[in-house]
Amino acid sequence: MKIRKALITAANPRQRTLPLQTLVDRDGETKAALQIVLAEAAEAGIEQFGVIVCPGDEANYAAACGPFQSQVEFIPQANPQGYGDAILRGREFCHNEPFLHLVGDHLHVSQTAVGCARQLIAIAEAENCPVSAVQPTHESLLTAYGTVGGKLTGGDRPIYQIES
Repeated sequence: MKIRKALITAANPRQRTLPLQTLVDRDGETKAALQIVLAEAAEAGIEQFGVIVCPGDEANYAAACGPFQSQVEFIPQANPQGYGDAILRGREFCHNEPFLHLVGDHLHVSQTAVGCARQLIAIAEAENCPVSAVQPTHESLLTAYGTVGGKLTGGDRPIYQIES
């Protein structure tokens, strides 16, 4: 399995400007949050990016892409019908290929020198199956994040088989 594409969801009407915010990255450079997300994915080997946006936001998002703009295809999500609908809008972009899914308003901080996206892709390619990164969340926050249940598979890494 080779993952060359990333699908980035950024069309939530209440949060759609978060990826456009200007931040200072770990190197002290000022960049849009979206550019930081794209850079992490590119460092993980991603070659093409599909970004799900609200119709009319394409120009603002293009300006926030920095040097990755030529690798980005914007996919408008008119009349959003939930988070799964955003992912479905990227179906044509992905062409049934495996893809990295990132959320446009989330920045990931690795506890190692290897970025989170690269770690996730490495596991997906090694296991030759879809994988998802999740984190423990306090039960009072589950309405905002959702849940998964799984069983530890064993081996060298803490990998769980999703059961529910």
